[in-house]
Amino acid sequence: MISSNLPQRTKLVAFPCLCCDRRLTEREQSCPDCETPSSLSQAVATRGEQNHFISVLGASNAGKTVYLGMLLDMLHKGPESFHGIPGSSHTVDLQQQVITALERRMFPEKTSAEADTWNWLHCEIARRSGNKIQHADLICPDFAGEAIAIEISQPGLYPSIREIVGKSSGVLILCDSTSARNRGAEEDLFAMKLATYISQLHQSTPGTRSRGSSDRLPAVGIIFTKSDDCPDADADPKKYASNNTPRLYDFCRRSFPELKFFAAAVAGNTAEVQGTHGSKTRIPLHLEPKGILEPVQWILQSKG
Repeated sequence: MISSNLPQRTKLVAFPCLCCDRRLTEREQSCPDCETPSSLSQAVATRGEQNHFISVLGASNAGKTVYLGMLLDMLHKGPESFHGIPGSSHTVDLQQQVITALERRMFPEKTSAEADTWNWLHCEIARRSGNKIQHADLICPDFAGEAIAIEISQPGLYPSIREIVGKSSGVLILCDSTSARNRGAEEDLFAMKLATYISQLHQSTPGTRSRGSSDRLPAVGIIFTKSDDCPDADADPKKYASNNTPRLYDFCRRSFPELKFFAAAVAGNTAEVQGTHGSKTRIPLHLEPKGILEPVQWILQSKG
């Protein structure tokens, strides 16, 4: 990663798409090939810092949007030793969507499967190491769970997912801890499909010195979300993975040299309420974020 004093730079009028490298101009709103916002690619190219792509993947309702929104908010309010500021308006949109909903005791709406509606996290992170401040651009789209499921079943239908995961120095796989406890095989098998997709994609990336070479593999963090409702996952996420997602656990241990298990929660307590038509909805009663920053800190330390 690159150091401290950042010079002022003039915005570029032509620049590569940060996702697929297609040449873009400031007149284009998004990349025609992968739907990545052009303003985000321009901001990243203008800064010229080292980019760390981190993919956040998981099944629908695993909590990806909430995790990313809370991550942004905590980075923004974080200490000088690990602090981040939004690098684009798309990032602020995601932060606003999540935090506003949570403050109203609601969870944000599910992310649409349409790629042009996705929010993209771009955060300019500063980390203090001794007397030196290191900087990096952290880039992570809020992929829809349904789109992820389609892409791993039919690779290439969502090129932005394929490109970003292929460029990622770290991947966070989110697993709903309560689903892993109550519907273990379903959560386990989907997460293992994700892990297989990640492994195959990185091992086939052009430029790999030898097929299967570990220097191209990302650091992989398995995060058990909603751990406020699952004490076992909160107490020992690695043991919880071994007991409740054994296929994922074994595959990742064999496939990824840099692997760690985490538990995360945003709501300290939740309640289930019934609507006028009998539908039930879970709402957060108060916010008590836990385990949000640690996975990202670990990846940046591993790959920095």
